[in-house]
Formats: sequence, C-alpha cells, structure tokens
Amino acid sequence: MFCGKLVPEDRLWVLLDVDYMKRSTIFSSMMALAICWFAPGCKEEGGASLRVYVQVSDQLPEEHRKVVVIRNPPMNVSINPVSELSEYDLQTAVALKGATRKQLVLQFDPHGARAIEKFTVEHKGDLYVLTINAVPAAAAAIRGPIRDGKLVIDLDIGDEELDKIVKDLNVSAKKAHTLDRL
Repeated sequence: MFCGKLVPEDRLWVLLDVDYMKRSTIFSSMMALAICWFAPGCKEEGGASLRVYVQVSDQLPEEHRKVVVIRNPPMNVSINPVSELSEYDLQTAVALKGATRKQLVLQFDPHGARAIEKFTVEHKGDLYVLTINAVPAAAAAIRGPIRDGKLVIDLDIGDEELDKIVKDLNVSAKKAHTLDRL
C-alpha cells in the first residue's frame, strides 16, 4: 500500500513513500543525509579558495605565464597559470602567532604531499606563490625538497584576518574531502 506525502522543499515538492521509508534503513539514512545537506544551518558557511603556483621564467610567452603582484615584499612574480595545489588537496590549516611574525601552516593530503615534493625538487631556488580567494597572499623561496606535505608561510596580516583565513580554509578542506569519507 502506498502512503505518500507531499513535502515542500524550497519550491520543489517531493513525494515521500512513508511506508518504504519505515522499511528501509538505507533509504532513511540517505534521506536524512539529503535533508541535512540542503537544510539551512546544517552546512558550514564560509570557505576560501586556495591555490599554490610555481614561479616560471619571465622569458616565457604571455600565454604560458601570468604575472601576480605580491604585497610584502613588493614584487611582480611570473607564475605558471596552472596551480600545483588547491583547497581540494588541503587537510588542515593552522595559525601560528608569535611576537614578531604570523605564520600559516598548511598540511596537505597524500596527493598534495607528493605534488609539493615534486615541485620543490624541480624548482629549487624559485618561488611559490600562495593565493587565497584569487588574491596573492605570499611568496616563499623553495630552499629544498619538502617531503612532509606541509607548507609554512609567513604572512603580514592582522590576527583577526589570519583567524578568518584559517577558519575558511578548514571549511573548504572539509567540504572538499566530504566525499572521501562516504
């Protein structure tokens, strides 16, 4: 026997088979997940895009590079237009606040760790540029291979801004890895 119920879902009416839902724990679990996914308040707000680019030669044609302006120290850096890493490779972001400097510590997943090791081996002596929400945030010299999957970046920003960046990056990392946990 079909005992259906029409439920409004943001201008979309969904027909739920109530008897089937009672019999099927899998269906009930999936519906609960779907309702929570779309319900207000269940999702974390915020998030930030993260990209890590590697410096390339200024001699490359313009279609094979892009130039970004770094605030501190002021400089123009030619970078590969394709990023090496993104928020999809990020596991966690942590802020370290010292008396004289602030650092952003980014720990990447195994894929990101392999990418970091590869580009730090191939581009020793070059810069890598970190952008947050498409805004260049910092540039750091590649001194040698990084094998632990962790980038530590000095930032010249206020405590509140650093805390917001860390929170937004962690939200983005969590969202990016949600499917990994299912």
